Amino acid sequence: MVNDLPENREDILRQIPAVSFKERVEEICSEKPDIVFICVPSDSVIEVLTRVAPLVEAGTIITDVAGVKQPVLDAAKKIVPEGVLFVGGHPMAGSEKSGVEAAQPFLFQNAVYVLSPLKDYPVNSISPLIDAIEHLGGRILFIDAARHDKIAAATSHLPQLLAVELVNLLGELSDGDERFNTLAAGGFRDMTRIASSDFRVWQDVIAANRKNIDALLTAFIARLSGLDKSLKNGEDNKIAKEFESARYARSRIRRGGKGFLHPLYDLYVVVEDKVGVLREITTTLADAGVNIKDIELLKVREGTGGMFRISFETEQILDLSAQILRGRGLQILRKEFEG
Repeated sequence: MVNDLPENREDILRQIPAVSFKERVEEICSEKPDIVFICVPSDSVIEVLTRVAPLVEAGTIITDVAGVKQPVLDAAKKIVPEGVLFVGGHPMAGSEKSGVEAAQPFLFQNAVYVLSPLKDYPVNSISPLIDAIEHLGGRILFIDAARHDKIAAATSHLPQLLAVELVNLLGELSDGDERFNTLAAGGFRDMTRIASSDFRVWQDVIAANRKNIDALLTAFIARLSGLDKSLKNGEDNKIAKEFESARYARSRIRRGGKGFLHPLYDLYVVVEDKVGVLREITTTLADAGVNIKDIELLKVREGTGGMFRISFETEQILDLSAQILRGRGLQILRKEFEG
């Protein structure tokens, strides 16, 4: 368990047996594992796969955790022998922190876990991997490797670069004036949290997905140029349209979503703006033995209330929860509020 880890990296390293990497791989594979997880930096995945694949038995599942999938899948086509199953994996569960000191036991709870199989394997043949991920609390989403890399570039890799440059811009503007940092709270701080990430974690990802990131960065620069033109020309109507389209697009970003192996079921609870309302909801459901899988505050207008999106594992649990919360006098919606 994570709580049993030594306090610092040096103590951890001293506890690692002095055996070669080759010996360790051979030892692991000789134990006839059902699944082999390759959890190494992206630029080392293919090297490790080359060593592991010939040593495992037919029916063994090999998977990785690299943030870019197409290069790994391309290599796996040449490396993985017939009968061995390779499933590319990407747990979307990281943070801006790195190193074993940042480990925590609930890392995969309700996190999206992408799977990109090398072939169209029958689901029952990779069920041990599916069971293992679900046991960790991950939510499985099957995506083609090329599509995954394009989506990851848009939703993860490009935002990372933008956050870095926003923070660097603030640093240049401040020029020792601490008031910039004092006022850089709220939205700026939340938007740029990931700028604290270690480049060593990102270097291989950026290199592996360079083409997709470059295409999106070019498209984003074009959008900024259009915004700059509207700003200079005083075209507030065009800027207003950008705000409106963004507001609508943002409202469509949901964690439940289609395509998951086991989707979540969402309930929307309209609440007053008062102390203890969230505790009332969660305590009421907990007392009834209901497990909330995810919760999000969607909108709050001070003095007028807001709305929580609460997600459950099954539609039956959702129905029960709706009945319980209505019994407490809360307003329940079964579809997302548009407004």
